Amino acid sequence: MSTIGEIAAPIKTSELLRRAQRVLPGGVLGSYAMPSSVETVIAYGTGARVVDTNGRSYLDYILGSGPMIVGHCHPVVVGALERQSRRGTQYYTLSEETIVLAERLVEAIPCAEQVKLTSSGAEATFYAMRVARAATGRQKILKFKGAYHGHHDYAMTDSGMFTAGTPSVVGQSLITGRYNDIENTVMLIEEHAAELAAVIVEPVQRNTPPRPGFLEVLRELTTRHGIVLIFDEMVTGFRVHLQGGQGLYGVIPDLATYGKAIGGGLALAALAGRASLLDHLNPRRPDKSGYVYMSGTLNGNPLAAAAGIATLDVLQSPGEFQRLAKVSERLRAGLAGALGDAGVAASVVGEGALAAVLFADGDPYDPATAAASDPHLRSRLDAELIERGILVNLPGKFYVSTAHTESDVDEAVIAFRESLSVAMQ
Repeated sequence: MSTIGEIAAPIKTSELLRRAQRVLPGGVLGSYAMPSSVETVIAYGTGARVVDTNGRSYLDYILGSGPMIVGHCHPVVVGALERQSRRGTQYYTLSEETIVLAERLVEAIPCAEQVKLTSSGAEATFYAMRVARAATGRQKILKFKGAYHGHHDYAMTDSGMFTAGTPSVVGQSLITGRYNDIENTVMLIEEHAAELAAVIVEPVQRNTPPRPGFLEVLRELTTRHGIVLIFDEMVTGFRVHLQGGQGLYGVIPDLATYGKAIGGGLALAALAGRASLLDHLNPRRPDKSGYVYMSGTLNGNPLAAAAGIATLDVLQSPGEFQRLAKVSERLRAGLAGALGDAGVAASVVGEGALAAVLFADGDPYDPATAAASDPHLRSRLDAELIERGILVNLPGKFYVSTAHTESDVDEAVIAFRESLSVAMQ
């Protein structure tokens, strides 16, 4: 038997998968599941690669679904975690690391005058909605069909995802619009302005970029009617631009939520925004009638904060993000070239350190194009890519890290060409 903190002799992947099926529903951690024909179990990761329990190496474009933006086991992050783990991992009180991280986020995020730290993105969007209701005295939230703001009831209702167990009454406090449809959005906001507490939007909704003028219209209308504008920057934050969607598109919301890239792989997210709004989360505020209760045992714990600071240190070092964006653009160009050579009706979208393939012929600004992307072709392609040692975030999304090199990207493009040829047969 292994001692505490150790794993015994390596166990074959097939046996681990059988064990996972016995103790984890579906043998998975959440909703993500690899194609069964190529499913594997990861043993460790270094840089841009991970190795499974059978010893096979993969180029990793899943990156933990986004958090590992500086790659696996980056020495700066590992060093920060080692130092902090020897000092303490959880206090429930303030720590220097938590304060420093908050300062760094306020400095980096255009809308941020203050931040509140949470342990997950879903918590951050939930509290953003709650703060907006408290600040405005209104009840309804406008969101957009097909967006993803986490797993809580207000996020899941009308999301186009599985909603079993979600109370139908929640829908009464939500209005659902069409992303990038300016005319429809103007109509909904003007019609419901008196009851709208907030509009929440992903600057890039899943894989669909904003139509020119769309975010600007949201900002103008919400300002006019005293509605809180919330950007969900879980995916775009520190990935499409060092200042997220706000920096890329030049539109500044009232509140913004962050996660994934800011935590260095640990459980960390943040709600950022105007101090007058964040003050509703202040337990010392004199006006208790406007106080929004918020708590979480591990919120802002020093270990996660240390990882977050280290990740920002790497990302914000001179030239690092520019190099990351250049490598990512090389990937997007390579994928687009492969699709063009194959004569496939598809497009490659993405900004900064993100790329995604949409297997549909349509307007890239219309979310329906992404929704219409051929699921069978995507599934076959994903399986073929994994078979060739390329891990992608299903369906067809490539997260890129500072650890990826031009040769890593070229290797992925070659595998993509081969996989596409097989998947189309």
